[in-house]
Amino acid sequence: MYDVASKPRSNWLSPRLAIPVLLGILFSCGDQVASSDGRLYESVPVLGAKAIFFTLLFTVAFIFGERLLRWFCVKNAERGDTLSCGDGTDGGPRTGHRHTRLIDYDRTSRNLLINGGIIALCWLPYIVCLYPGVYWSDTSKQLLMHYGVVALTDHHPFATTFLYGLMADIGKSLFGSAILGLYIIVLVQIVSAVLIFSYTTLYLRELGTPRVGCHIVLAFFALFPLFPVMFTSLVKDTLSVLFFIPFAMMYVRAFASEGRNLLQLRNAVLLFILGLLACLTKKAMIYVIAPSMLFIAFAKMSGRAKASGVVVGMAIVLTMLAIVPHTVMPALHVAPGGVQESIPFAIQEVAHDVKYNGNELTTRDRETVSRFLQIEYSKIPGAYDWQIADPVKGTQLRNPAYLGDFLKLWAGQWIEHPLGHFESWVGLVEGWFSFVNKDGTPNYMVVCTESAWYYDPILSYVPDWPLKEAHSGAARALYDAEQGVPVVNFLFYRSIWASVLPCFILYLILGGKNVRHSFELFLSIMPMAMTFLYLMLVPVSGMGGEPTRYVFQLVCTLPIFFAHVFLRSGRDYSGCVITRI
Repeated sequence: MYDVASKPRSNWLSPRLAIPVLLGILFSCGDQVASSDGRLYESVPVLGAKAIFFTLLFTVAFIFGERLLRWFCVKNAERGDTLSCGDGTDGGPRTGHRHTRLIDYDRTSRNLLINGGIIALCWLPYIVCLYPGVYWSDTSKQLLMHYGVVALTDHHPFATTFLYGLMADIGKSLFGSAILGLYIIVLVQIVSAVLIFSYTTLYLRELGTPRVGCHIVLAFFALFPLFPVMFTSLVKDTLSVLFFIPFAMMYVRAFASEGRNLLQLRNAVLLFILGLLACLTKKAMIYVIAPSMLFIAFAKMSGRAKASGVVVGMAIVLTMLAIVPHTVMPALHVAPGGVQESIPFAIQEVAHDVKYNGNELTTRDRETVSRFLQIEYSKIPGAYDWQIADPVKGTQLRNPAYLGDFLKLWAGQWIEHPLGHFESWVGLVEGWFSFVNKDGTPNYMVVCTESAWYYDPILSYVPDWPLKEAHSGAARALYDAEQGVPVVNFLFYRSIWASVLPCFILYLILGGKNVRHSFELFLSIMPMAMTFLYLMLVPVSGMGGEPTRYVFQLVCTLPIFFAHVFLRSGRDYSGCVITRI
């Protein structure tokens, strides 16, 4: 049972209010550049007014949200939910009602299949309408690499390139259609996602989530249309997240069990495999997975548990940064991808200098830019687009050897033009910090329901490329109808998932009983924190479908991190103390 003692605590003048204040300032900047064609300082009074409005909005929302959680906590205890807060390590049933309900959350095969069946049934209309799958431009580019039309590089993860090529060849051999071979991957994605999400509801119950909370999460997985549309698509992000979700659950379990599960060799090996596969299928995941594992060294665990986590992290780093690029890729004749993919923000900020302060750059500075970037220096002002770095960044560099000189130039320009560089950075991330697009439309997550975004040569090699799925119009209409429902539509804003909810979770963490407790909770959501930081460095956030796949892993895993923080706090973040009896 829960012993609940309500100890309300004043939110006013709390240092953690800096979080909604900072978020409000960033939203004012994001809204300003979105409505002013990329310019941040055209009207400082308007910017200031927006800052006041968004600061008040998020401050009130965070305080109210925290008090709502307190109310939920008390009401749940009054209902007599006898589920104790477990550490999720033994996997045993937590209630005395096994098999008495149609929908239940004890970890059994029956519940896994029933909950998965509910999710699959709700997804079915989208799966049928979007047959034979939705294929992104990146997928078409990787197939062109497979067919030798373009150079085979690791610009896109070579592991997925080989997988797509293999299944396309199998499809041609067995069915006379490369697309049907690729659709096998789509079907595996769908089935895997259904089972993983179903297991997530059982896992959250193990952690101590009340039944009503598990019902909400199950309904979210089943009814939120982003999931079936994305998992009916084939792109590296939809594959990688299938490994990242169970990785996130195992990571949280490590903290919930105070490191005991890390002492089991099979768990450490599984964590390594999941982390490695997430990185192999999406290269940017190395910046999420590796630091998260290494930060376990600071956790409140036994020395052996810490060592196990750090060894897993170091093994992933060694594999991805040494073994793969220097042994595996040369053996497979895969050329490395360009370093420009790691610094799109720096390239964009220098391009901003060229466009607006080009007359202040020295001849040497201009030569550095010209020798480093593929685009000609004189064309940068015309190519610069405040929303996206790709027109200047390109897909390759003229001479990567000038990376050091370019970064020195970028750092020096930050000192000379910090406001301009900040304006440029806000342009790239405004999708994470605004509710509107450039044209004033809602800043919703854009999804692809057709494979109409592709590299032209692909039609010569895959003539059955599905330019228009059988009933894609019906899928689009259904998605738009759900997106248009008032109140519910807030779930479709990319900024809700990219910044608002992560910041709210951090706000809750800082309401813990002491600094050490808050620090431990922060370490336990490190994969979420690192994903948030990664989003701050992406080349686009406010246009097209790319931002949707960037933020997708947060949409899939935030329920896990939120439930863990809520349940493991010892004091819920509004002052409601929960102790196990």
